[in-house]
Amino acid sequence: MFITQKKFNLMLMLSLVISLFFCTQVHASVALSDIQNHWAAKPIQNLADQEVINGYPDGTFKPDQAVTRAELSKMLSKALGYQPVTGSKYPDIGPHWAAPYMNAMAEAKVMNSFNDGNFQPEKAVNRAQLTTFIARVLNLAKPEEKFGQDWPASFVDVSNDHWAFRYIELSNKFGLLPPEYQTEFHPEQAVTRGEAAWMIQAVKGLEVSKGKLSQVDAGSGLMNIQKESGNDPLMVLVTPETVLIRNNVNAPMEDLIKGDEVTVISEQSGDVKFLKAFGKITKNDLLSQISASIQGRLDRDQIAAIMAGDWDSVKDTLKGSLYNRLVDMGLDPAEAESIMVQDWNYLDTLSQERLAQVLADYLGVSIDFGQALLARDMDKIKEYGKIELASAALSKLLGANPGNQNSY
Repeated sequence: MFITQKKFNLMLMLSLVISLFFCTQVHASVALSDIQNHWAAKPIQNLADQEVINGYPDGTFKPDQAVTRAELSKMLSKALGYQPVTGSKYPDIGPHWAAPYMNAMAEAKVMNSFNDGNFQPEKAVNRAQLTTFIARVLNLAKPEEKFGQDWPASFVDVSNDHWAFRYIELSNKFGLLPPEYQTEFHPEQAVTRGEAAWMIQAVKGLEVSKGKLSQVDAGSGLMNIQKESGNDPLMVLVTPETVLIRNNVNAPMEDLIKGDEVTVISEQSGDVKFLKAFGKITKNDLLSQISASIQGRLDRDQIAAIMAGDWDSVKDTLKGSLYNRLVDMGLDPAEAESIMVQDWNYLDTLSQERLAQVLADYLGVSIDFGQALLARDMDKIKEYGKIELASAALSKLLGANPGNQNSY
């Protein structure tokens, strides 16, 4: 068959393009010799192909080796788009190979120094710390945010008084924890390189959108958000599994108001994992704040009932706990029962103080607040929750960012 010079040149060019394509594909795939049968092989390989992570000179990745702060700095920086920062922000990183990435994490306030002022690049990262870094990356769970204290614990070894409780629970709710994390979390255990790769790949699968709430239908869970960039509104569906926060406390969808500034974190499938709203402070915000401050021992409907003078609708819920505490204080059953029904004719005024003290102990508040609840002193009750709400509003208006108080 006769082939013209023009056709020959075209075929040659096509052959070169195809060869170049396949050569590029082969070059892009990094071969790591020790991950083939590892449970985290897929995310490790994905991050390696994206040049987020590298193997060691011998071609291994060492997925079960503890990840250091230096290594994690590079992984987070490259995976999530933090630009390297020159110089040396801490005295112990100097010419370290990961200095630009550690500087980037420090500048973004994702990873901080320890109390001695050093970054400690070769120190292993534990599980609680990594969930904290992830929360900071996602701009969640700041010190001024009070949501989450009343969540049921997902792990038997992390109670809600643990310093990293909210960070761990958020990572779990977002599906960011490896499947091997079951009933126990082991917060102080070192994170392996494979676990870190798995979690970072999961974070990369989340999408963060910001804007203003333009329409909300609490019945269906649908809402429209006018994004900060772009003219097309974002339609999202809030489900019972969505973590929904308004003005820094847990809130139902009915509390959302048109015009609220919102941040939405969703999976690529569109499932909304988290929605944080900030807007005009309402009575419901106040009730939610008080409930959060007493660790959810009274819900906001119960607090509203007390503020309205309806003690009868609340005392039955608390009766068992308060009654037992009164007996533990040395009262006989008849005295304890009289206090619970507030039969002050049977008992002297000292009994009122006893009930106020027990109520305060149960709720974890001052005795003054306990007395205010029993006396239905609305001014004092409102004041209890108003201060933190006002502080949060001021921080938002002034654009203040107090940063995270934890030092690592």
